[in-house]
Amino acid sequence: MGFIVSKVLLSLLLPPASLLLLMLAGVILLRWHRNAGRALVAAAMVLLYGLSLHPVADRLIRPLEASYRPLSDGPVKADAIVVLGGGSRDLSWVPKEPELSGGSLERLAGAVQLAKKHHLPLVVSGGSGEPRPGAIREADVMADVAMRLGFPAKDIVIENRSRNTWENAEAVQKLLPGKTVVLVTSAFHMRRSARMFKKQGFTVLPAPAGYSSQSRHGSFTDYLPHAAALAQSSTAISEYISLSWYWMTGKI
Repeated sequence: MGFIVSKVLLSLLLPPASLLLLMLAGVILLRWHRNAGRALVAAAMVLLYGLSLHPVADRLIRPLEASYRPLSDGPVKADAIVVLGGGSRDLSWVPKEPELSGGSLERLAGAVQLAKKHHLPLVVSGGSGEPRPGAIREADVMADVAMRLGFPAKDIVIENRSRNTWENAEAVQKLLPGKTVVLVTSAFHMRRSARMFKKQGFTVLPAPAGYSSQSRHGSFTDYLPHAAALAQSSTAISEYISLSWYWMTGKI
């Protein structure tokens, strides 16, 4: 129940839901305090516009992505490559086998490349981050894709029960207690992930993948709102909230 509640609360705190709630509060307040209601509606609209701009979204997520530099090309002394799930798609309506989301595929591709290069086993970690029963287990999908990419099944370790990053770290610790691991996840997610794995006693070699922000040259299109920019802003805000929460609870 706690997992479901936390998911719902986080969804309500993030844009666009939080901005829609702010706008609704302003509309309701108009009946009693016209100026205050207008101010809330205007604030919601300004925030929606700002968070939908690519330069703003990049500025929000870049400090997270800059936390660790890419893994060096030299030799790596580690016991395994650990890759964390980042989402999958249920395509049973097609019908078709489940597919990894873009973020998961970027993580897995980087992890498989490193595992092949350094001749290390590949640990795929991730159950379902969805509160509904019967959802797809991300690690199973990642293992299947890794094998289709030519990685040997005998060198894949599947952890498909964890529902979030903290549970990823706890579950992998039971498989590889006190080991040195190359940790692969999205660049924005690496700060929290590395800290959580270190908290579980791992020596962590971060290998960030799938960067969102990019170098941009000024253009009039920077001032046009984009749904992708809003999604990126929401991802960054979600990560900052998660970092704050887990810091307060002593898990990072």
